Amino acid sequence: MLDLRSHVARIVSSANQLAPASGDFQAPRAADSMAASWRRCMDGYRFDPGAKFRIEAVSDAELKRQCEANDELIHYARPEIDALFGAVSVSGFSISLGNVDGYIITERANYHPDYYSEVERPGTAWAEPSAGTNAIGTCLVERRPVGVLTNDHFFYEFSALSCASAPLFGPDAELIGAINISIRNPELQRETLKVVLGLSSSLADRIGERMFRQAFRRCFILKFAIGAVDHGLIAVDGDFQLVGLNHAARDMLRDRIQLARVRSLWAVFERDHRLADLSRLGGTELTLHLQKGGDAISVSLSGPLEAPAPTAGAGHRFAGAAPVAEARPRPAPAPAALPPRAAPRVLTLDDCAGGDARMAANVRLVRRVLGGSLPILLLGETGVGKDAFARAIHEESPRRAAPFVAFNCASVPDTLIDSELFGYGSGAFTGARREGNAGRLVEADGGTLFLDEIGDMPVSQQTRLLHVLESGEVTPLGTGKPRRVDLQVIAATNQNLEAQVARGQFRQDLYYRLAGAVIDIPALRARSDRRALIENVLASLDAGRGLTLSPEALALLMAHDWPGNVRELRHALNRAVHLCEGTVLGPADIAIRPAVPAAGLAAPPVPPAPGAVMAGAVVPGETGEDRTAEAGSARHAIACAERDAIVATLARCGGNVKAAAAALQLSRATLYRKLQRYRIVS
Repeated sequence: MLDLRSHVARIVSSANQLAPASGDFQAPRAADSMAASWRRCMDGYRFDPGAKFRIEAVSDAELKRQCEANDELIHYARPEIDALFGAVSVSGFSISLGNVDGYIITERANYHPDYYSEVERPGTAWAEPSAGTNAIGTCLVERRPVGVLTNDHFFYEFSALSCASAPLFGPDAELIGAINISIRNPELQRETLKVVLGLSSSLADRIGERMFRQAFRRCFILKFAIGAVDHGLIAVDGDFQLVGLNHAARDMLRDRIQLARVRSLWAVFERDHRLADLSRLGGTELTLHLQKGGDAISVSLSGPLEAPAPTAGAGHRFAGAAPVAEARPRPAPAPAALPPRAAPRVLTLDDCAGGDARMAANVRLVRRVLGGSLPILLLGETGVGKDAFARAIHEESPRRAAPFVAFNCASVPDTLIDSELFGYGSGAFTGARREGNAGRLVEADGGTLFLDEIGDMPVSQQTRLLHVLESGEVTPLGTGKPRRVDLQVIAATNQNLEAQVARGQFRQDLYYRLAGAVIDIPALRARSDRRALIENVLASLDAGRGLTLSPEALALLMAHDWPGNVRELRHALNRAVHLCEGTVLGPADIAIRPAVPAAGLAAPPVPPAPGAVMAGAVVPGETGEDRTAEAGSARHAIACAERDAIVATLARCGGNVKAAAAALQLSRATLYRKLQRYRIVS
């Protein structure tokens, strides 16, 4: 932490280097966020960073009035805050909720004297024009997640604090407040704050979703991921009229939709015949394509919480919750006939093997170890079907009558993995369910536990998992009582675990424990039975229509590189099946995005393992020069971390470079340069 003189000098120097664009203090570039906020404080609010400062606070009566004015926000935010607080409070963090004016209206605080700051109590004013640069106030100004570490605060009095805030948007997409996770710890590291900012953003996303679903409780809701944390939400009535969009969806679709007019869902997305009858499709996962050759978006559809909404009528405008009740009902048109829906069939090991020699060898190896408790480790790129292979192993094992429990280590926040995987007892922490939580390990007792994305498990949880594998016992948090579990453990990853072990990111002893039988699943482009696999996937999707591929369409599919593997193939054929008007699929029915090649480089048959920077890889230097990374150097470690982040984000975004660039807060041009630099094939 800087002393007062250094603190003031840093702020003044940085702010002065950032010339104001046009007197507009409301829209800084993300890269200059702190300096732009400091400039606003000096030029716009006439603050002095060296002056003594005392936080303002409202009276108890005024605080009560503000809480009453925001009772709906508090009602929906409180359960989510309570649930997360149990995980973050053990590390000293507190969680507070600010209203749109920047006043803290409620909190869940860790009152330990080493971590709690009384200046963040309810009723205090944290709007940027009142308190200078701070997470809540600056987040409300910039309408995006903001982390403020110690001396990033404008006033020196707050330099022991670190805060991470994310904006909250109401069902009508209007800004209504901010969620804030904070701690008093002068030694907090910036990397830790980045993790906390991710938790704050995820928390804000969940609160916003709760409010949106309740506001549009009589509508069908389409949900899709935007970047790493946010989710777009679209409410539609039974006639596919847009009734509401949350802030993230509006921001993404602003160029495609005029919010002031009546618009059909099909004015935004290509019409999909699977949605002819919404009432049959609750809980469905599907892929929709934006109009005019736009991106493919994976969407989950959920039905109304109450009786389905009446149709909107010709004059309906979508905005907030109120219009749902005001909409005038009119008879819904008869739904178009849908092809019969075949019950999904679980793949067998023979199905997985197909006609590929490597997969046949994999199946023979698996069958030799079935019946024991030897862990199995599945390796392979994203989309090759590791989850389907794991389930096929379970279905052919003596444990098939017992549960198959899947747990994705990358989809759960690090701080919640402990309680979700290992469980907890009644009253283990504030916000815990009264009856406790058995945890996935206990749920899988007698059966199979599938740990997907095992390479993303935090090292601290790896230690607990290793203990369970070695002892056969799990001790849920807060019980103190070990419980024996009998498991077949199958782990899967698209990462290079040996490289992670070398970097200290994965425990070597756990790696050896999991790697009892190692199965390397080949990429689709490397399989010798590609044609048969393509035809089998098509047969599983055509619902008895007898669809076939024209020679040209088959040649197109055979020539494609399939960076998304079987998952990408299924999406491409699924779209073609629903858009094809005849019984023969031609090239025009199959929309395939070419892989993004690294300019001037031949794409390798298999992308390099995550984290393994190739020999001679160029890494950006601190002065802007490009230098060759040397193994073991700090710069090399940074390059590895950056490459891992890019690969992981591309995987989460399904290979969509535009979405990955947005999630990483990079321009697409910059991301393309990094893809080339690190030899990543997207």
